[in-house]
Amino acid sequence: MPIRLVLADDHPAVRAGLRAHLERESDLEVVAEASDGKEALAMARTHKPDVIVLDMEMPELTGLDVAEMLTQDEPDIAVLVLSAFEDESYIFGVLDVGAAGYLSKQEPLGSIAEAIRGAAAGDVGWLSRRIGALYINRHREGRARASRQAEAADPFSTLSARESEVLLLVAEGDDNTTLADKLFISESTAKKHVHALYEKTGLKTRAQLVAWSWRAGLVTP
Repeated sequence: MPIRLVLADDHPAVRAGLRAHLERESDLEVVAEASDGKEALAMARTHKPDVIVLDMEMPELTGLDVAEMLTQDEPDIAVLVLSAFEDESYIFGVLDVGAAGYLSKQEPLGSIAEAIRGAAAGDVGWLSRRIGALYINRHREGRARASRQAEAADPFSTLSARESEVLLLVAEGDDNTTLADKLFISESTAKKHVHALYEKTGLKTRAQLVAWSWRAGLVTP
């Protein structure tokens, strides 16, 4: 059984060219076309295609509007965006609502057909190279931001195992000589670890380190 498609684009020439190419593939069948967002939504709901190939900027409703409604109301219809626009709000918007992919109109026609087959099979992440790079960088930035927030919430997460040991001994009142003896390190090494604690915690004195450790619950009475 062929993969059933709806093509949605407000440019007739684009639809005609894409349709002509796709229908040369024996496993792909275009069952309807749409020239605006409302028509795209109606055609998808009427024909229940396997995949809707969707432009982003169309009259009536944007591709993002259509994608969001279809992924909520018609989860069995895979949404594959084919657009000339590389606006990050479009890209991240449709991917975040559950679209199977976002391809540039500059993508080779063979790659578009491959993405359609993948989307119909339930695969996600069909992205043009540049769009994929934007998406990856965005999520890397998000992970880095989350990591920074976690470190701010948990100040001990930035400390090495040795620095945590030194902090515990400082909090218990040991001077550099005593903690060096307990950890079997030189006094100069102990001083370096204490200095590293100042830098990582943003504190300036030993007394502040002790108070901070007690407030944070590192040591208790």
